Formats: sequence, structure tokens, C-alpha cells
Amino acid sequence: MLMNRVLNIILCMLVIGINSVMAETVTYTADNTTIFPNPERGFTDEIQDEISDSDPSLLVGNEDFFDQSGERQSQRIVVLVYYLTNYRDKALSQAMLNGFDADMQVLRDKGFKCVLRFAYCESDKSDAPLSRVQQHLTQLKQHLADNADVIYVLEAGFVGRWGEWYYSQNFGNESQHLNNDRRAVIDALLDAVPEDRFLLVRYPLIKIEYQGDEIPLTLQQAYGNTPRARIGHHNDAFLNDWGDEGTYSRDDNETNDDPVLRQYIADETLYVPNGGETNIESSSVANRNATYDLTTQAMARYHWSFCGAEYAETTTNKWRQNGTFDELNRRMGYRYQLVDATLPQTAVAGAQISLTINIANVGYAPLYNKRHVYLVLKNGQDTYPIKLNSDPRQWLPNGVVTTLTEQVTLPQDMPQGTYQLYLFMPDAYESLANNPKYAIRFANVGTWDALTGMNSLNAEVAVTAQQSALPVITDEGKVLIGQDTKIYDAAGNNVTVLNGKLPAGVYIIRNGGNTSKVIVK
Repeated sequence: MLMNRVLNIILCMLVIGINSVMAETVTYTADNTTIFPNPERGFTDEIQDEISDSDPSLLVGNEDFFDQSGERQSQRIVVLVYYLTNYRDKALSQAMLNGFDADMQVLRDKGFKCVLRFAYCESDKSDAPLSRVQQHLTQLKQHLADNADVIYVLEAGFVGRWGEWYYSQNFGNESQHLNNDRRAVIDALLDAVPEDRFLLVRYPLIKIEYQGDEIPLTLQQAYGNTPRARIGHHNDAFLNDWGDEGTYSRDDNETNDDPVLRQYIADETLYVPNGGETNIESSSVANRNATYDLTTQAMARYHWSFCGAEYAETTTNKWRQNGTFDELNRRMGYRYQLVDATLPQTAVAGAQISLTINIANVGYAPLYNKRHVYLVLKNGQDTYPIKLNSDPRQWLPNGVVTTLTEQVTLPQDMPQGTYQLYLFMPDAYESLANNPKYAIRFANVGTWDALTGMNSLNAEVAVTAQQSALPVITDEGKVLIGQDTKIYDAAGNNVTVLNGKLPAGVYIIRNGGNTSKVIVK
């Protein structure tokens, strides 16, 4: 019948209107030269001191440290070492704990996070016994949880000089990477450190002996709550002789540089952090071991995300002189670049849109702490963030391109209009999510918005309001009215449908933005 043919034409037009979404491909220009700060990566300076009840803070009163010009402007991590020398024979005081909390607030105020370590001795072996370490960690547990948002990682610390698990009075001789007491310290640390933060150990054999095998962490095991997934690594003798001064040694013979341990770290650090400092004080060793090529190759292989900017100056100044420092400053940790994106130009509120984005990670390491990625549609003050499925921790480094293929549903209540498109990677913690200093910047030309912390996709989409379904008309003239449906007769008068039927005649049906002519016989 004629009416059915008209109806079929209308429905076909409606389907075509929904699915025929125009798309465009945008290509982006990489920025391979600019040095800029990004959270949870890069060069670090170190603040360390003995604390006491009368002087319990490292940062309170030293806030101008974060406001200095020069290299510090590209930093977002600081190493904090709290020497608990004054508490070796007693519990931590409330003043000390309050001072720690106050320091963490300074970090929030300044847009930084910390690599955190506690130790008892700086010049000898006089650390504290196991029972004291356990007591202190029990006291610190809630404070670590309260301030997890500004803790990047926590280094194991506590044992030995500098908290580096070597020269120790209470935890065995230098060749013992792990004994019963040291294992108990790891147990206490894993209990005290928030589950979403990594614990870093000084030697790979500490983790290997703790977990009972030498199998590197895999993607299937990563990001969980097991010790294997939570323990990472730090190396405070980067590029030095003797296998980074015993880092890659299996016994007390520091000249034993084991390639199997090196490969273990190379594999592990795709999923757990690695960082530290160089301690090369000899010019001849620096000239031999810390060249541009050897340094950048090692950083890339072992996926370094942070490194001390000063000590040892013999080496770090050499890096400054030969261009290594700037290259590390750009590429340490992650460095994301938009390659290209295929994005919709039109969309309907409440409907799905498809997008494809290619992202290169030209840094040395992936992202380690959990973080979400959002597509943001912005029109003036109207901003709609939509979480994507992709996990940026799996955007592999050293130039690997990851393709994001996503289908997202727009909010139903979006007003009609033209929206700018952005990618937004805020901190996962609500306390920091609205601070652009904690959002990730992509290394592209003309994409970064410093006020919002978002990366422009240099594209826009025209969104129309959601349409209600057209009325379905049967052969008998029955009409199922959609929410926004208006029916008029040939003269333009509004028609009221009685008993679900329309008499014979010509009608104009308007449904949202659609207007159709229907003949009922």
C-alpha cells in the first residue's frame, strides 16, 4: 500500500541519518625538542635531613625550592629522604607524623610528587632493629595512605646506610640480599605501602629471592596486588663499574656483572618502575661509561622513569656538556605524541561515535601508576569528559605506536552545538584531578592547553540533539507517538490522535529535526 511505501522511505531516511556520520583524519606535528614537565617522570633533586620533634619537616619553610628557575621548571618529582636517626630507640612522635603530612601538602600545593625513602643512618651502619622498623611502619601506614596521591613510589629504605640495604648493623652482612629479617621488612613495607603504589628495592636479587624465582613480570601478572606486581627497582650506581657496583652481581664479588640479571631488569621494567641516580665520581669512569650513546641506550633498555639531576656531578655535568642531559630530560619516563586521529565531524546526543587515535610513546618507559584517558567535548562552559577503555600503562615505550580504537556514547543531555575535541589524562586521585600540573601533556605542536591540562585534538564535532523515533503507522492508521512528535493536517492545524487512529488524509509529521509527509488512506 502507498502508506507502507511512504513509511518505509521515512524509516530508511532515519536510519541513514543516524549511521552516516562524517569523519575526518587529523595528522599531528611531533615536538621532539621542547623540554617540559610531566607528572611521575624526569630528573629529580633530593632533599634529605635528620628530622626531630622540634624540626619534623623537610619542606615546610623551604617552599621556595619549588619556585626556582632553570632546570627545576622541568621537574615534577622530588626525592625525599627522612633520616629517622632520632627515633632509632623510640616510636615516631605525633609531631614527626604531623610534619610528614605537612610536607605532603606542600607537594600538592606545588604540583609535585615524591620518591620517598626512610633511613636511619647516613655515615655508618647504625640502622634500627627489625622490631623498631616494624613499629615505625605501623605508625606510618595511615599517613602513607592519606598521602598516596603525592607519592610516586616508595623505596624500601630503612635497612643500612642511606637505606640502601648494604652496610647494615642489624640486618646481616653486605652479601646477604635477603635473610629472614630483611624478608620481614619487605613484608611490613608491602603491608604499609598503599596497594596502588610501588615499592622499589635496591638490588634485583632482593625481589628474586623474595618471590622465589627469577621469572620476570608479565603483562598478565602486572597491575595486581601481588608482591611480584608491586615490587619495582632502583639503582643508585647507574653506569658505574663492576656491574653498577654490585647491582647485577649474584654474590659479594662486585666484579660479577651477570647479563641474566640485566635482562631480568629490562623485561621487568615494562610493568614496574625503575630509577635512581649515578654515583660515578671518577672522570675517567664517566668518560668511559657515561657517554651519550651508552647512557641513552641504558636508559631505554632498563626503562628509567626518574634520575637524580645532581649527584654525582662529575657525571651529570658531563651529560650537560655533551647534550645527554637534555635528551634524558625529554625522554626519561613516558613522552607521548599524537600521530594521527580519525574523528567524527557530526554526532547525535545519546548516540555512539567511533574514533581511532594513534599515539607514539617516544620515552624510555611506560606510565606505571593507574590513570584514565578521557575524550573531552567542550563548547564554551559545556564540558563533557568521556572515559576511554584504553589503559595508558600499556602504551609501550621507545617509539612504539599504540592504536586506540574506541566507541563511546555521548551524554543524552548534551545541548546542540559545535564541540572542540580534546584528550585529557588527569591524575587518578580526586584530590589532584582538577590540577593541570598533574595532567599529562603530549609532545606535539599546538595541542597543549596549560589552563585546563588538556591536549587539543585540533578537531570539532557538530552535535545535534537526540531525536525521538518517528511514529509507526499501521495500515489501519494507528499511530505510536514519539516523545517529541507533532502531527499537523494539510492546513497546518495541530492534530490530536484519538484512540490511536488517524482518519484518511494528508499529514505533516514533525519529530525533532525531521519533517515528513504521510498520506493515510
